[in-house]
Amino acid sequence: MQQRDPIVESRSFDYVPESERHGTVRTQVQFWFMVNATLITLFTGAVGPAMGLGLSWTILALVLGSIFGTLFQAFHGAQGPHMGLPQMIQSRVQFGSRGAVLPLAAVTIVQFGFAIFLIQTASSSLTDITVDQTGTYDVVIGAVAVVLAIVGYKLLLRVEKIASYITLVNLVLLTIAAAVVLPIGSMLAHSAFAPVAFLAQFGAAATYQIAIAPIVSDYTRYLPWKTSGRAVSAAVFGGTMVSAVWLEVLGAALAIASPTGTDLIAAVRDMGNSFGFGLGNWSMAVAVISCLITCSLTFYSGSVSLLSAAEAFRTLRSTGSLRAVTILAAGVVVVAGTLMLPSDFLGAFSAFLSILGYFLIPWTAVNLTDYYIVRRGMYSITDILRSDGGIYGRWGATGMISYGLGFIAMIPFFSTAIFTGPVASALGGADIAFAIGLAVSSGSYFLMMRRRDLSLEFDAVRAAPLNTLGQINGETALSPTQLEGTASA
Repeated sequence: MQQRDPIVESRSFDYVPESERHGTVRTQVQFWFMVNATLITLFTGAVGPAMGLGLSWTILALVLGSIFGTLFQAFHGAQGPHMGLPQMIQSRVQFGSRGAVLPLAAVTIVQFGFAIFLIQTASSSLTDITVDQTGTYDVVIGAVAVVLAIVGYKLLLRVEKIASYITLVNLVLLTIAAAVVLPIGSMLAHSAFAPVAFLAQFGAAATYQIAIAPIVSDYTRYLPWKTSGRAVSAAVFGGTMVSAVWLEVLGAALAIASPTGTDLIAAVRDMGNSFGFGLGNWSMAVAVISCLITCSLTFYSGSVSLLSAAEAFRTLRSTGSLRAVTILAAGVVVVAGTLMLPSDFLGAFSAFLSILGYFLIPWTAVNLTDYYIVRRGMYSITDILRSDGGIYGRWGATGMISYGLGFIAMIPFFSTAIFTGPVASALGGADIAFAIGLAVSSGSYFLMMRRRDLSLEFDAVRAAPLNTLGQINGETALSPTQLEGTASA
């Protein structure tokens, strides 16, 4: 008699065996399209216009910035099916099991911070079409998102698939409405250029995409291990790129056409209703759904990162109850934070993204350099899952030093409401810190690792009960299922 799958997912920071793998590249396109298909994406497209950049130049800046940033998250996508692990626990290879706590903590804060903004956006959208019961809406939306995250990936995948069709139709209608209601032709014909604003818009779009990088493998790890890495990367790239650019362009157009200080979410509603057919109210309803679903993803990934960090100090067994308790506790904290923050907190979204993005940029540089250039995906899954780090140790000095160098190098280029570095000030406030951090962390890690003999480590990888050699070598090596049998024996 075939055993039924449990309703609540038990996997969190641990390895997903081949017997539990499922899904296709196509479903990943829909999944990642929905990740950026929320109204908070509008705010990223309004950065350039707020600094005097015209529409055509804003579109160019955000397209180029999105391409640059999306490449990094797409490269992370291929790691999922190959390694079968969530994204951030893979960092133990470069940073050590305990050294990885710093980027893990940053990712946890980013994800739960995103949850606050998403709940606020959903509540604001719902208030626009009903009555003002923001506090109640915050609690209900947060609770539903927690339930979805607790049930887990299979439910999230199904819900995202259905919602993607609804959201796509809504975006098409909003685009038609924008072409009819807004003076798009005039804005494109009289498009002012400002170098500082162009750089700021480029950086905002790139950082927005890089901020998603730490969660990509959380979901691609469920694909069968033979899934093409290039296909997965293309799916992630195409899905998030399309929705990000689409909504950012809409946000830019609304920001230019609307009076200074206008709420972009309200501007979407007003534009839709001006077009007719109740499109504005319908868009607000769709926004509630998309924000709620994406919020559940932030609870899911945030809890995975939190448990990955905790497991480095105390061996934990991944169970459905552990996931549920962690997500529930996170939900309580996030909803409480949402209730305590002012209703106009959404205005701080870009500052929040920039500050925490600084902590993620050196990590993605180190992680990708190691995976694609240094170790080339040759890892021992068995040792990564050991709380003491196994052959990778508790503290990875090379990764930590490279991370620190990249972060320090970015400081003069920081540009936020709290602090602006001297170089950023000289550039008129343009934020190009992400490019500096990526180059310094990646370069320093590569140079330091060139002097390191990895032959003994690779021998240990080959001897590990669970490793990545089957796919990397392209040989008739043990498949993940056979490796699992070896490990259990």
